[in-house]
Amino acid sequence: MSFEAEIDKIEADTILSGKPFFSRPSGKIFLIWLPLTIVGVLIGLYAPHHLLPVLQSPEGGDVFATIVFFTVLAAPVAALVYAISFYSLIAWRHKGEDPDVPPPDAEPQRENGPMTVLWLVVSTFLVVVLLFWGITVWSAQQIVHPNALQVNVTGQQWLWTYSYPGTGVETRNLELPLNRPVQFNITSKDVTHGFWPAVLGVQVDANPNVTTVIRTTPNKLGGFTVQCSQLCGLYHAFMNNKASVVTPAQFATWLQSNGANRISAAVAAGTTPVAATTAAVSS
Repeated sequence: MSFEAEIDKIEADTILSGKPFFSRPSGKIFLIWLPLTIVGVLIGLYAPHHLLPVLQSPEGGDVFATIVFFTVLAAPVAALVYAISFYSLIAWRHKGEDPDVPPPDAEPQRENGPMTVLWLVVSTFLVVVLLFWGITVWSAQQIVHPNALQVNVTGQQWLWTYSYPGTGVETRNLELPLNRPVQFNITSKDVTHGFWPAVLGVQVDANPNVTTVIRTTPNKLGGFTVQCSQLCGLYHAFMNNKASVVTPAQFATWLQSNGANRISAAVAAGTTPVAATTAAVSS
């Protein structure tokens, strides 16, 4: 009789003997699994609040929710793996006369119909839920705002350059107005870099000779750091710069201090309607 068959026999004998569920191996595994699951769920619910920075956009909120949701969903699965492993180490150690001789192989699980069905159903459910969640969050980031602030981002070894079309402003530090949709148009002059303003909840590769678009809407004031998320050479770790989200009035003033005229600065900041500005320029 194989080792797995002996375990099945013990389980069957336990059931037939009328012993309570928690006296069986499956019940003992459940008693290990339950607290591990609770701990995992609590970690997923509370740890991100302490480990992640303050996120400054709705897209960042989506990232935060995704981390929490995926962690909570993974907690029961991880807990089951740990519970079976812990119980196996304690109760299913080989206790033969010769400890150097391992027990025979167990019966293949593909012959266990209920286990196979359960595995397929749970796996399919998890994959469908995660796929649906991912597509939903991704689709939310593809919304095009016709009057979004355009920011051209260029990466090169080992710095970022930002230009604001229509204003004549080009700078090494990123400045964004509060509650104004932003479209980043990202490319590279040399190798692949990774544009990653983490608190804005977006990240995309900056590839040579290709312009990649990503969108976000800053909704909290404050400074943050733009980092490179792709290994791009010797000084990759130092390829970061300061950035900040400011009020629209502060943003317009900042643009003017870097060479923009009053009208183009107001349009970029979203404080002057485009149509009214066009009429003013025409007159």
